[in-house]
Amino acid sequence: YKFDFTKTEYEYLLTECPFNQMERKVLEYRRNGETIVYMAQKLCVSEPTISNYIKSINKKIKKAIKKY
Repeated sequence: YKFDFTKTEYEYLLTECPFNQMERKVLEYRRNGETIVYMAQKLCVSEPTISNYIKSINKKIKKAIKKY
């Protein structure tokens, strides 16, 4: 699925969530609807690694939403 946030929501998440550099890249790719396979190829990592980044991103987003 695609991470679908408004610009304001996206900016809030970038300031409130402690995303590392790779998570930020994955988040941006997902916002654009890219697949796990595509991201793995572009970022030179395995598909399970991308899945782990997505899980980590989701946890951080849920935590930030609870604070909001």
